[in-house]
Amino acid sequence: MNKKLIALALSAIAAGAASAQTANVTLYGIVDTYVASHRANGVSSTNLNGGGISGSRWGLRGTESLGGGMNAVFVLEGGFASDTGGLGQGGLLFGRQAYVGLNGGFGSLTLGRQYAPAFYVQCNADDSFGGCLTAWSAVSNMNGFFANTLRPNNAIIYATPNMGGLTGALMWSLGESTVGTSASRTLGANIQYKNGPIYAGIGYSDQKGDQLTAATRGSNKHVSFGATYNFGVAYAGVFYAENKTIAGVKTKPLVASVTVPFGAARVGLQVAQVKSGSAKANSFGVLGEYDLSKRTNIYGIYSNCKNKGLACTSDGNVGVATAALNRSSSTFGLGVKHRF
Repeated sequence: MNKKLIALALSAIAAGAASAQTANVTLYGIVDTYVASHRANGVSSTNLNGGGISGSRWGLRGTESLGGGMNAVFVLEGGFASDTGGLGQGGLLFGRQAYVGLNGGFGSLTLGRQYAPAFYVQCNADDSFGGCLTAWSAVSNMNGFFANTLRPNNAIIYATPNMGGLTGALMWSLGESTVGTSASRTLGANIQYKNGPIYAGIGYSDQKGDQLTAATRGSNKHVSFGATYNFGVAYAGVFYAENKTIAGVKTKPLVASVTVPFGAARVGLQVAQVKSGSAKANSFGVLGEYDLSKRTNIYGIYSNCKNKGLACTSDGNVGVATAALNRSSSTFGLGVKHRF
């Protein structure tokens, strides 16, 4: 009897070890906090904010080998305000991402709340200025840059395998409306090329209104183009988009940036303009970063924007940094970012 129990125990241990060899779960996150001095519309203020270069977050990601080159994958990621401890993304537990799917030689198929394909074009084009859509980046802050949802719910995304640097993705985000299948749905796509020092991408998004009234029976549409090039001594990027809302309002943002590395430090410059008819807004920013280690860095930022008919902000995390008509806004900030 004892021998049988021992054999069963050893079998269970072996089964657990085999499972551990084919599946893994990783806890990860970022804590990013900065102090900023703002001056907007003639009024000065000082704030401690979370999410300067990167939004503070924690998450779990996992994979399981299913054999034959196929894997099950999942990501559960929640944002939080590192200055107050509050939940981000409107109080959602996993407001940044929450999806499950499969990947393999065919590419990947994922289901849940996840980034729209157009987001990756915006993010990669912005990589030449401190990373992906920082609190001061014109790509994320200036009016009209996101005509569609950044992280759509109920999204089904197919992404191709990497074909010599060329990839593509298609998305259908279900509106789950009783009015009809197309109501409140979002379609998205991208085509990207990334090889060596070159990156280029095109993003597209079409988000239907709820179709309940004449004013909501159209679509918010977004087309974006982004490119970067690493020259070795510096890397530069450009981003351009055309947005059109259901109401027919068009905005056209254009952003250019360059970053120069100095060992463990980097200095970046970004200039931008967004237009809507005769109205426009202009902005520029200077960012400096220094790596204290592989996981921790400190940074400083100065950004400024001018409202010439379109609202703009020098700090996307605080409302007091929004410039009124024909007024300007500026922000100076210092912060610390740690990855785990």
